[in-house]
Amino acid sequence: MKKAETVVAVFLVLFSLIMVREALRLSIWSSIGPGAGFFPFWLVLGVGICAVVIVVQSLRAPRAGDEPFIPPGAWRPLLVAFLPMVAILAMLRYLGIYIGGMLYLTGYMWLVGRHRWPYIVFVSILIPLALFFIFEKWFFLLLPKGILLERLLYGP
Repeated sequence: MKKAETVVAVFLVLFSLIMVREALRLSIWSSIGPGAGFFPFWLVLGVGICAVVIVVQSLRAPRAGDEPFIPPGAWRPLLVAFLPMVAILAMLRYLGIYIGGMLYLTGYMWLVGRHRWPYIVFVSILIPLALFFIFEKWFFLLLPKGILLERLLYGP
């Protein structure tokens, strides 16, 4: 476990250094306020600092036994979350990010969370709708809508 933890933390440190460099290439501050690199810079700097702390802690910790990185019983919940996500991504062209996200949230809340249907419907519709307005209307960032939503919004 310690070896995997250290390796992942080292990769995070290296990734953070690369991303900090890329964020610095963008303007962090402009005459009117925060620039395009402001948020990525601080976000990646925070990730890098946390990764350095993890590297130091894992190197200073006493050597643990040969425990697996993922215990045998933990594979099932991991696959329950991961495989539907892969399926949604595979169908992204048809479903788009919003309908795909709605289906993923619905399935996850129903099968894993065991929530009641009123909550499932509320969250599964509200979150993609909020993301649509945030990205499409506020930031003017077009995300893949998929063939189904494109036809619904803009016609055949």
